[in-house]
Amino acid sequence: MDQILLVEGINDKAVFGSIFKHHKLPEGFKIEVKGDVEKLIRSIPVHVKTDVKTIGIVIDADFNIDNQRNRWEAIKNKLKNIGYNVPDKLHPEGTIIKNDELPVIGIWVMPDNNSDGMLEDFVTFLVPEDDKLMPFVDETLIDLEEKGLNKYKGIHRAKARIHTWLAWQESPGTPMGLAITKKYLDIEKEECQIFVKWITNLFNLPFS
Repeated sequence: MDQILLVEGINDKAVFGSIFKHHKLPEGFKIEVKGDVEKLIRSIPVHVKTDVKTIGIVIDADFNIDNQRNRWEAIKNKLKNIGYNVPDKLHPEGTIIKNDELPVIGIWVMPDNNSDGMLEDFVTFLVPEDDKLMPFVDETLIDLEEKGLNKYKGIHRAKARIHTWLAWQESPGTPMGLAITKKYLDIEKEECQIFVKWITNLFNLPFS
């Protein structure tokens, strides 16, 4: 496979795989799990030296805007050292960098190339507009936090939020990727459409 999408973990692969299957995207690229963001960033020069023609990179902004800047700076420095002309800022609809002598590079920083957050924040974007459970989830988390009963760290609040919501569905505890297949989540929403459009532009795939 001469086109690859590098992701941090298996949850990313499961969520994206379900989204791509729903949109009937051709299998024109491979999703490769790196384990964590540091390993992913370190692997970029290695992949560039292979015979791949397109490399997609998806990482979490994570817990604050400084992390997002630091991670973007780390990727920028890697790419500049290889020979890419890298923009100063991420494109809000996904960055794509082309070079006549090197693979095409695409970068998406979860959840939306601008906000603090991670994969779970992106998935939360996909909760249906008419959902009536999420307000109760938020009330529950606030109550736990005010009483000091929450076991999760503040940096993992987004994980607690979406997984609590999933625990209250028809099949409690459904994983995020399967929740897309079961249509608990609305992947026709704009946030998902923008991500899929970036993927299809990057890998030169049809999208309707």
